[in-house]
Amino acid sequence: MTPAQFKLYWSLTYPNSFPVSHLFRHYWPEKWFRVHSLPASKRYAETEAEWLLLLDRQNEIISDLLENAPEIYLVTDSEQFAEAEENLVSKFTFTELPAFDLHLVNPNEYDKGQMFKPVFTQLLWKKNKLDDVLKVIAEDNLRAFFISIEKQCIIAPYDGGIDFILKDVETRNKFKNKYKTWLSPRPDGL
Repeated sequence: MTPAQFKLYWSLTYPNSFPVSHLFRHYWPEKWFRVHSLPASKRYAETEAEWLLLLDRQNEIISDLLENAPEIYLVTDSEQFAEAEENLVSKFTFTELPAFDLHLVNPNEYDKGQMFKPVFTQLLWKKNKLDDVLKVIAEDNLRAFFISIEKQCIIAPYDGGIDFILKDVETRNKFKNKYKTWLSPRPDGL
């Protein structure tokens, strides 16, 4: 996929939005849901057993969602990714997208001139293959998300769980019900 193709895909599929993962639930609340990676909404893994559980949960739900459609795109900020662990950075070759000023996205949260420089790479999802990426995200050392064009979804891990934007309300409800024990007890789903 070229940058022009990505830009066209994004503008047609996710119009009037920016590829900034923490904003997705605001853009598409009807197609959004969140699961927590650890019981009792615990945010960070502290033991090896918790890391195993976190990665098992994340791999299970992502694999379930992407069943028979393993092609995904990893999207992140080029500068933030460059600061991630060296062995992780060397595994990927990214294509750059046009940068944009985050102040235009949310003037209350970002200073003028604070740039987001998105990049993407095409991957094949395989259970446990991207554990190093999921772990760096879970440690809050990287912000990144996955897109499945075939499944029409966004998968946005964060430090504490995963946000999903699914193709429609019915699909969202199906997965939300299937993984209801991993949902937040809060009424807002956070």
